[in-house]
Amino acid sequence: MFTILLNKITSILSDNDKISAVFNYEAEQFNEDPTAVVTVSGNESDYSTTKENERIYAFNLKLFVSRSDREAKESDRVLRDLVDSVLDDFDKDYYFVGLEVPTGYTMINVFATPSSWGYSGREDEFRVAEVAIKCRVSVDVTNIS
Repeated sequence: MFTILLNKITSILSDNDKISAVFNYEAEQFNEDPTAVVTVSGNESDYSTTKENERIYAFNLKLFVSRSDREAKESDRVLRDLVDSVLDDFDKDYYFVGLEVPTGYTMINVFATPSSWGYSGREDEFRVAEVAIKCRVSVDVTNIS
């Protein structure tokens, strides 16, 4: 499920016109601006019924905006607009409509919340926002292989 969900998240971000590049791994460097980097950050599981469990698949999205090519004030504005657009993207596709999942899995919903803002790179060359993306999935334990 991690790969299926990561691919869907990456696809949504790639369709966002405000993002120039999307990576689904910790890229060491990138030359495009703004850039999104999505990585798996964890999971949770909870008993629901004798037949079903509920899982949370968690991802960390980092949005990078260069401060080298624009004034600090402008990089903050660009990042604010970018975070708003990304949150809108996930709110619009709250259920990951059309997502094909293996037998026994049912996508319930996804939610993205801004978690922290900061700086990254040498001499704070990037303004960065981290967004936590959590995907809630129901698992029918009698139908998974």
